[in-house]
Amino acid sequence: MEIKEIAKIVNGKLIGKSEGKVSKFCIDSRKISQNMFFVPIKGERFDGHQFIEDAIKKGASGYFTQIDKNIDGGILVDDTLKALTKVGIHKRKKLKKAIGITGTSGKTTTKEILRFLLSQFFNTYSTPGNYNNEIGVPLTLANIPENSEVGIFEFGARKKGDIKKLVDISQPEIRILTAIGHGHTEVFGSLEEVIKGKGEIFEGGEIAILPYSLLKHYQLDNKITFGFEDNADIQIKDVKIDFEGTEGILKIDSKLFKIKIPAINKAVIYNTAIGTAVLKYLKIDIEKGLKILSEFQMPEGRGRLTKIKNIQIIDDTYNANPLSVKNAIDTISSLQGFKIVVLGDMLELGKETKKLHSEIGKYIAQKNINLAIFYGEEMKWAYEKAKKYIPAFYFEDKTKIAEEILKQKDKNPVVLIKGSRGMKMEEIIEILKNI
Repeated sequence: MEIKEIAKIVNGKLIGKSEGKVSKFCIDSRKISQNMFFVPIKGERFDGHQFIEDAIKKGASGYFTQIDKNIDGGILVDDTLKALTKVGIHKRKKLKKAIGITGTSGKTTTKEILRFLLSQFFNTYSTPGNYNNEIGVPLTLANIPENSEVGIFEFGARKKGDIKKLVDISQPEIRILTAIGHGHTEVFGSLEEVIKGKGEIFEGGEIAILPYSLLKHYQLDNKITFGFEDNADIQIKDVKIDFEGTEGILKIDSKLFKIKIPAINKAVIYNTAIGTAVLKYLKIDIEKGLKILSEFQMPEGRGRLTKIKNIQIIDDTYNANPLSVKNAIDTISSLQGFKIVVLGDMLELGKETKKLHSEIGKYIAQKNINLAIFYGEEMKWAYEKAKKYIPAFYFEDKTKIAEEILKQKDKNPVVLIKGSRGMKMEEIIEILKNI
């Protein structure tokens, strides 16, 4: 894009010389390189406008500004985020199809599965990392490459109304709800409000894809459901997990499709069912698509298997909520060997924090787990429950957790490590590597 074209799209005023071309939009001046366009965001505690000069020095060809600057390449606008959003909406209109994804858990893995699948059939673009909020989605849309045919966008929410805003600007034809559980109940207020908030994704679009178990909460005309239930459009059957991956059968229109994904994660079967639903809607050969998925690799921190010495580690450290933690416990419980679960706090659960952590402790005790280790203020509640039934430890120091795991190394253990993003549970893996 050229700067003059951008100014026209956002109805902004050009400042100084504006002959540059734009390769990419960027909101972080530290990451600016040649021909990028800098978008300073004004927040409650910072204002990106103070970094405009730095961005230009680093090679930015232009910038938005709410303050009239005397620096070439600028576009004066009333609101830099709104201007970025206008560019995103403009770029989005050039796509043939857009897919929107939300849910308490499984958003990123579903996005990655869809990207892996659909890139075999279309020029496909997807949300980088977890750019799924009110700033990340407009930025993602603004950076859609010119040759893209299909876009896959992830939507996060911290309160009611968030999903609606993101859906309004991205207008996905295919709208996906992966799962609903007690995630962000601290800000939503209750599980019922989470259900309503996530359901905003279905206000429009061509097709809704969702778990059969959640169908009762929404009034939907065009839909594809998935789940273990007999009445699901895509029925999941016979799930098995071993160190080679996760396998199962999908029943679709009375046909059975056997699948095996090289990922140790029970939930990947749900994500695969969603991918299959998209193939079905787009009338793409399902059998061909599932063969492609046999080469899929899980994103880092989401159930990827790594080996340190003779310890097998399931790295599921990216995030955690009660639903995803139970799925992870089910996963490791299905494996052979001496099984250790290491859990950090599940954050943002509000008034139900104590109850939900206590339930996790009880859940572990009911599964085939040999040792449980807990970390964080809230996981004390889980520890108090679990220690009554199985060997369990509580530590306030990650090094001590690593040392306890190493004490079990002669048993050739498999270790699940999981916790909310703020707990940084991946540091335990780094400590294990370095001891």
